[in-house]
Amino acid sequence: MIHANVKNNDFYKHIDDKIALCLEKSTTLDENTPCGKYVLSEDIYVNVTQYTPKPAEGANAETHNYYADIQLILSGEEYIGYAKTSLLSPITDYDANNDIRFWQGKLALIAMQKGDWTLFMPGEAHAPGLTKSQGDVKKAIFKIKYGK
Repeated sequence: MIHANVKNNDFYKHIDDKIALCLEKSTTLDENTPCGKYVLSEDIYVNVTQYTPKPAEGANAETHNYYADIQLILSGEEYIGYAKTSLLSPITDYDANNDIRFWQGKLALIAMQKGDWTLFMPGEAHAPGLTKSQGDVKKAIFKIKYGK
């Protein structure tokens, strides 16, 4: 898991070409970007969405086997929960059609503000969209396919 801000994208763009493409695109998105799905390549797309965060208490985490997520805050604030899966209990079987499994347990909270992003690689548990302050959040969620 990496937690950073778009101001520091140059430092992280050398991880791999897929992440570099997402970080490059992240600088072109803002609170005025229309909600929707944008395909960047065969293995990468981004969903721009707006929603009201939910309470952190009782939130469940998710993992993916083949997709990494970059969660970028375009406006508003939220927390994203994070924990090692070894500290969580699975509450669903792996859903191969949607590349997701849900987990429960104690989560550490990462404070997210405009311009902040987190990278969760396949297998890293995360619970996005948790209440930090009043108001809606607009976010870009990059989905990067690895494997399969």
